[in-house]
Amino acid sequence: VYYNWAITTAQHDSFMLATARPNEISKFKLKKGQVALTKDSETRDDIGIPTYIADDFDDAILGYHCALVTPNKDILDGRYLNALLHTDYAKKYFACNASGSGQRYALSVEALNSFPVPIIPLHEQKQIGEIFSALDKKIELNKRINQNLPTLDRSSEAVEVRRAA
Repeated sequence: VYYNWAITTAQHDSFMLATARPNEISKFKLKKGQVALTKDSETRDDIGIPTYIADDFDDAILGYHCALVTPNKDILDGRYLNALLHTDYAKKYFACNASGSGQRYALSVEALNSFPVPIIPLHEQKQIGEIFSALDKKIELNKRINQNLPTLDRSSEAVEVRRAA
């Protein structure tokens, strides 16, 4: 959740292995269009971190430190909701509504359900979601390219530089 705009089947092999009962699997199975977000953490600013579920999963469920939102597709697009939850508006809401102190902070179901979502026409929501999804894919591609670039070790090279006065 923390490092991904979206969760896709391509990430499946990096998921933690766990066991779950059949009722847990049916309740917490990840489905395309949902949004997952952190509901408790050690710090207030680590709460409400969202990610979009971009694919359906048969054998993956959500961890217990997260909440899963299933938008009504007739009025709310999941990618739009994900983009909204990444804003300072949402971060401030969650930080102000987190309860706890010292070692652990949490969001109540009431605080999650009361988050004010500005509803705009569905076609505009989808456009916003597509823009942010495209940007995320480009960022991910750039990260993969950067990881494959050769690194240069210049620690032993003397390099002449000029300094502007």
